[in-house]
Amino acid sequence: MYHADREIRDKEIIKAILDMCDIINIGFFDDEYPYVLPVNFGYEFEENLIFYMHHATEGYKNKLIENNPKVCVTAHKFIDHIYNDYDNSSHDYRSVMAFGEMEFIPRESPDYKKAWEILCKCNGRKVPASVFFPEFKVLMSKIVCRPENVIGKAQRHITSVEEVPFKIISYPEK
Repeated sequence: MYHADREIRDKEIIKAILDMCDIINIGFFDDEYPYVLPVNFGYEFEENLIFYMHHATEGYKNKLIENNPKVCVTAHKFIDHIYNDYDNSSHDYRSVMAFGEMEFIPRESPDYKKAWEILCKCNGRKVPASVFFPEFKVLMSKIVCRPENVIGKAQRHITSVEEVPFKIISYPEK
């Protein structure tokens, strides 16, 4: 990392950044170019960082997961046209990047219900009863990332969860 002073490894700070984010981008291995998809998500970060997401039962992404389950996940929050007093720039950001392996969660698994609960909680929704009907044609997946493969970064050095929310300051008078 070019700006090692901006690196974040603290689990609680990374969770606070993920709590700000609505979308993650998942990068898959493909033949000639990476294949990147934005998805909504849920997560938990205890021993490992685990992302949960739902998707169609068929499609290109499923083929890619079966061919190579290793993925890269990014999440970010960016704000522009503000003044920040720590480097006098007009923007600020928080981001998380993680590497892990993606796998399908079988409907019969106890993790299936748990995954839906976490996903919906992170999205401020209730779990729809329909997701447990046999005719419901949506897959649930998870990406498991070991802590050493998870890194955060911010515009400035952040040392506590309290510093994660953006501090918006008006431009100084000239």
